[in-house]
Amino acid sequence: IAMSEAKNIIDAVAFSPVAFIGVDWSYAEARNPRSAALGLLDDYSKVKLSTEWLEGQSHVYGETRRTRIIADVDHISLNADHFFDLWNNKEKIPEEWKKASGVITFDGDVLLSPNGSRCVLCLYWYGDGWRWYYDGLLYGWFAYNPSAVVES
Repeated sequence: IAMSEAKNIIDAVAFSPVAFIGVDWSYAEARNPRSAALGLLDDYSKVKLSTEWLEGQSHVYGETRRTRIIADVDHISLNADHFFDLWNNKEKIPEEWKKASGVITFDGDVLLSPNGSRCVLCLYWYGDGWRWYYDGLLYGWFAYNPSAVVES
């Protein structure tokens, strides 16, 4: 493995739900292989903030939303590793992402909270800085929350 490839492999396993969020957090399911195969990105400016899968709806149930995103053969969702890379290297976050309506979701991985809720990680710009949180898939989501994806 070339040194640059080795760095991506090491970095790609850097996100730990327990270390980042807290005790008893885990991955809810096997990690999405399409998303995991991306490795970390050097340039996030080609990432698309997409809401195309909403099919004209103003709200959509979280699990339905994620199922549509993952099933999209034209795009690959960014995952928890990408979220963690951006959180730790905020200079990599494209400037135009600050203008995103709602939260930017990283749907490539689903996390499981201690109470059994399935969640995805989110980033959003608030005033003078980036914030993060997780949002549950059991709830309705507003259509303006984009998913971070790249073309297949």
